[in-house]
Amino acid sequence: MGKRVIIAGGGAAGLTAAVFAARQGAEVTVLEGMERPGKKLLLTGNGRCNLTNLDVALSGKYYGSGAAVARKLTEQFGASEVLSFFEELGLLTTEKNGYVYPYSLQSGAVLGALLSEIRRLRVKLKLGEKVESIQQEEERWKVKTASWCYTADALVLACGGKAVPSTGSDGSGYALARMLGHSVTVPRPALVPLECNGRMYERLSGVRCRAAVSLYRAISEKNKNEVQKEAVLLKKDIGELQWTKYGVSGIVIFQLSRFVSTASHPQQMYLEVDLLPDFEKAYLVAFLERRAALFSKERTVALLSGLLHEKLIPVLLKNAEIPEKLSCGEVDAVQIERLVVQAKKLRLSLAGTKSFDVCQVCAGGVDCREVSDKTLESKKWNNLFFAGELLDVDGPCGGYNLQWAWTSGYVAGMSAGKEKKEEKGTI
Repeated sequence: MGKRVIIAGGGAAGLTAAVFAARQGAEVTVLEGMERPGKKLLLTGNGRCNLTNLDVALSGKYYGSGAAVARKLTEQFGASEVLSFFEELGLLTTEKNGYVYPYSLQSGAVLGALLSEIRRLRVKLKLGEKVESIQQEEERWKVKTASWCYTADALVLACGGKAVPSTGSDGSGYALARMLGHSVTVPRPALVPLECNGRMYERLSGVRCRAAVSLYRAISEKNKNEVQKEAVLLKKDIGELQWTKYGVSGIVIFQLSRFVSTASHPQQMYLEVDLLPDFEKAYLVAFLERRAALFSKERTVALLSGLLHEKLIPVLLKNAEIPEKLSCGEVDAVQIERLVVQAKKLRLSLAGTKSFDVCQVCAGGVDCREVSDKTLESKKWNNLFFAGELLDVDGPCGGYNLQWAWTSGYVAGMSAGKEKKEEKGTI
């Protein structure tokens, strides 16, 4: 009989760990708390499942205490290895701008390929079996659920984080890690919409536009007289911006959101939105001056008509203190300058982020300084491994987080499935 391995969690990382542990000859059991496996995987990429990214700088795109670990391990099992793995499982893929998807553009195809492989390898998949407690006795793990006590030589915790708890990622994995003495960085929503102060968002809800968005930390009252003289640029990105009744969303916002959620004082941050990122300020000033002359008899909304969504124009005019009832011919150079500033540097005051219910991943998790950067084995316990979002690793949109699921699942599964046991020191 081979080494017995239990995988706690039947998501992307857990199923991958199960495959590679079983390929080592281990007898593998997956314990999944939900009534079906891979529920969150089915939601990824709006149901299309962005498997990975062909970005040559893939390994440098991670955050958290495990950023260096992720960088090292994705160089070992990166995008090309993921593509080879799924090709072995009979899955065809397609690529657009470096983003890799199943050829069918259906996440169910990815889950189906994984489930077919674990069936082929005779992995036992136990559904509705949520792990409630774990303990080690005489170098064997006892894993208790509401209905049974399972035993194993090695245990992989791949229970997920707190993102979209309706899929099973309810944060219970953190409690299990703490039960074993592991430190957990407080989880925060990442890849999540942002809430803004003010009422203008209600009238803009549903508007989408391309924009360059910069995230700044403002000068607080406390540090006005200290070294910091100007607001600090924390992150900038460009892409589709979506206005909502509570603030802003869209991929460009998701890419900035983890820096808001992990900040000690997110209310001291603000966004600066460039609604016309393809044009320089000087060009726009001259352009609008020509439009003002051309449409001299028209109302001021004509200045930006055709350039921006019609719902955005009244907001910019109001911020620039230009009455809508004026004609374009009555607008002076100073007002045009102010209007361009609003279009290029629209400032949004932040109130915080939306909740775990709507975020795509979590920032935070099990401190990666307490796991091996080679095997993802605990430095506190022999034959305890971690994988996936439970660890303090997160990345941007674009397939990076699923790549981490595949990578960490591969490493943890391969390590857990091996017969040889190495001594681990405590930290």
